[in-house]
Amino acid sequence: MARRWVSAIFALLLCSILHGQDAYDEWKGVYHRYHENVTASTPAPRGYKPFYISHIGRHGSRYPVNPGYVGNGLGPLARADSLGLLSAEGKRLLSGFRQLDSTSQGVYGLITGLGGDEQQQIARRMVARYPKVFKQKDRDSIACYATHKQRTILSMANFASALASCAPRVHIGFVAGEKYYDVMCREEMAASGLKGGSRKADKAMAEQFDYQAFYSRIFTDPIRARSCFKSDRLMVETCVTNGAVADYMGIHDILYSLTPEEFRIAASIYNAKQFYQHCGSAEQGEWRMHIMDPLVLDFIRRADAALAGNRVAADLRFSHDVGMMPFFSLIGLKGYDRRLPFEEVNSYWNSTYMMPMAANLQFVFFRGRKGDVIVKVLLNEGESSIPALGPGPFYAWSSLRSYLVSLVSGDGAGFAM
Repeated sequence: MARRWVSAIFALLLCSILHGQDAYDEWKGVYHRYHENVTASTPAPRGYKPFYISHIGRHGSRYPVNPGYVGNGLGPLARADSLGLLSAEGKRLLSGFRQLDSTSQGVYGLITGLGGDEQQQIARRMVARYPKVFKQKDRDSIACYATHKQRTILSMANFASALASCAPRVHIGFVAGEKYYDVMCREEMAASGLKGGSRKADKAMAEQFDYQAFYSRIFTDPIRARSCFKSDRLMVETCVTNGAVADYMGIHDILYSLTPEEFRIAASIYNAKQFYQHCGSAEQGEWRMHIMDPLVLDFIRRADAALAGNRVAADLRFSHDVGMMPFFSLIGLKGYDRRLPFEEVNSYWNSTYMMPMAANLQFVFFRGRKGDVIVKVLLNEGESSIPALGPGPFYAWSSLRSYLVSLVSGDGAGFAM
């Protein structure tokens, strides 16, 4: 066990060096602001023209999801302060949480200005890369779907407004609601699997993280202060997660309450917990992935309708990380295609790159002169692949469709958006 974690920490250091980033930026994970995956663009084979895009995207960078999210840190620190147990550094940390809470009042859970801009820029680049998709006389409609959460609806609105300004000929339709959440996210069905990930994280943090060093900087009496909160791991984790969100909001005291080494360790364990809970983990992946069977079927059904001759040039879906991670794992997208035990996650998967805010998947459909169809796979706008089908980024739709159908267990057959 210890050797696995030593290897993982070495991988973290190596990854930071290769990407030229510090530990804070490298391991902000699912709370990292969006960054497009800039790669070379492989042209389609001669004679193939794009005509349809099937897309799913996470909401843009947001405020903290709810007051309780910030309260995990704000509450215990305020109690410790009332008892005179905070050091000067602890008071700065408390000030950071108070500022985050104050800034988020009335907008908890909504996207920030940054989040709106992320969606607009993705839309503009989509039109710039595939202008022909949005200039078809017989295919002039865009269908937009969002869950009932305001952050996805606002993301959809920002995306569509930019798309409309770049492609004024298209007609854009909007729908949102719990019905679409039941297909694109289904988080409530995963609730029973979350506790196992927390137990794994508790154990890893106890082995790897120096709580005494952290508490000694924050509290004047760490032993007495321990009575102010219930979980050591949650106390540190809330500084990691809230600190990453606060950082892109211009509030830095939470993030920098942790040293680079402390942040790297705690954030990497949180990264492994996310994979365990929501991806194709070795421990519970099969069960977790198949919750998203209905979304696979939705991709198939809408693509079939487009190929059959409807007027839809693009189906645009706006969802959440906890729905997209198991979906990506189910379809075997590159980076999600391995079944990893908790201890080995960080040597292969980093959600900073695989599921940041506004993360997105695009299937771009091209039709050849003989009527055959191929699909290009893009993750965060960069070329990607489904390793089970070969290196990509292009696949024959007939092969990709058969593969997707083969993945569905059957439980999702009755769901449709």
